[in-house]
Amino acid sequence: MLTLDELHAAAAELEQLMLLRTAPMAIRLIDRDEIPDNCTQPSAGGVHYALCQALSFVRRTRNSLAVFAEDHWCLWPIINFRLRELTEEDKRYVGSGYFIRDPQVSYRHFCKEYPYIREELKKDGMAIAPLDRCTFQPEAVMIYCDPSQLRQLLMAAKYHTGEIAQSSFDTCDSCGAALVPILNGEKSYNVSMPDAGEYERSLCGENEMIFTMSGETLPLFMQSCRDLSRAGFSLKQLAYDIRPDYARPAFYNNMFRKWGLETGEEWIPGKR
Repeated sequence: MLTLDELHAAAAELEQLMLLRTAPMAIRLIDRDEIPDNCTQPSAGGVHYALCQALSFVRRTRNSLAVFAEDHWCLWPIINFRLRELTEEDKRYVGSGYFIRDPQVSYRHFCKEYPYIREELKKDGMAIAPLDRCTFQPEAVMIYCDPSQLRQLLMAAKYHTGEIAQSSFDTCDSCGAALVPILNGEKSYNVSMPDAGEYERSLCGENEMIFTMSGETLPLFMQSCRDLSRAGFSLKQLAYDIRPDYARPAFYNNMFRKWGLETGEEWIPGKR
């Protein structure tokens, strides 16, 4: 586990390597007696946010929030994180209008696919802070990125373990789709896309995607980022270069030689 100082340093390094425009976020489920230092409740100031709005606020302003049921203005995260109970009648009511034309199909989808936090993991609310100034250990790290940044994040996720990040591409309830599989321990890495409400109400960019990872994977993930950078494959090191007969790694030339095909200049790691 990284110390808070190490977490903050890793966050600054991550932002620099990935050229992120907004802050990576630390996420942790909390009870009311666990509100971290510097986290404020929106409802204490008389305002309410959808969870996607709270995330946007944190990543853009670098302020920290603690959100409980009374802070939410969207019902989906209240359901995702079991902040209030649903009766079977409630499930039929909200599940029948889950952006699927046929109410029965919508209800079945809601019952089968909807992301709930595991009962034994539920808490009163959630702490959200910029990773570079969080005062708690994150259970999840959440990054908003463009497709080129996502490519680099996926490369780093795969580099040391061979694990290809999975995805949760539901177009409703993007906050739950992004976070719940990570917090439940179902995935180490998760890719999702902002939903229509997040686009409209949280000012999410049209080319933004969401990359989420478990907090415990961060040390190895950062080592992957550093290793890729040393090999010349950080985002800042990649450049358009349409050349025929370009330099290739030694194993390319070795295989081409074995196949009786032409070989050429050898690529040296870290050089272009």
